[in-house]
Amino acid sequence: MRRRTSIGVTAAILVGTALTGCAQGSAGAGSSPTSTTGSAGGTTSPTASASTTPRPTSTVTAVPGVDDDTGHLPDSCTGLITAGRWDTAFADAPLNDPAVVGNPAQTPKDALTPVLQPDGKQLYCVWRDPRADTTFLSIRVAVVDSTKAYPHVKSALSGYDCSLDGSGYRCQKISQDNQYPVTDGDTYFTRGDVGIHIQQSNVTTSGLLDDVISHTF
Repeated sequence: MRRRTSIGVTAAILVGTALTGCAQGSAGAGSSPTSTTGSAGGTTSPTASASTTPRPTSTVTAVPGVDDDTGHLPDSCTGLITAGRWDTAFADAPLNDPAVVGNPAQTPKDALTPVLQPDGKQLYCVWRDPRADTTFLSIRVAVVDSTKAYPHVKSALSGYDCSLDGSGYRCQKISQDNQYPVTDGDTYFTRGDVGIHIQQSNVTTSGLLDDVISHTF
């Protein structure tokens, strides 16, 4: 297969500069964005599933920046990020190519899976050329149980660099790829009943998580 090349992930968990990465369906460091121009290969990005199931209201003591149920899921992957902002980072790769995400699309399990809302409403977006050995970016945004998401992620992500700020709870891990000489990033964010997971390999993005947050809150 053809191996794509790009710059490794550079990450920072700071308000306004945190990195992070979606296709509709069911990955935490590095920044990961979603293309607003759609798939380079012509693949149509999936839309978030509709649901009338009421979201649970947190009954625990409010955590500033975390206990917030005002978020929403965009209707498509292109609604997750600012149009044109990430074109040079990953928008040249196909979005949700069936050879990558499956047909129908399958969302991998991650730290958000145990706290998903029963209605399963989420958006999963993957930018990856199926011919590449590595180099990709994925973003998952899902409706989660606001009474469980923050404490679960806080306890589940061992080895991550985590911080609680006025925007929410962020966790990130940057590591060397096990097979290729590139950097991988894995980033999680929770705020109220919205959970975000961004994964990336051999893709550099700075401020992606904050861009995704601005489109969901």
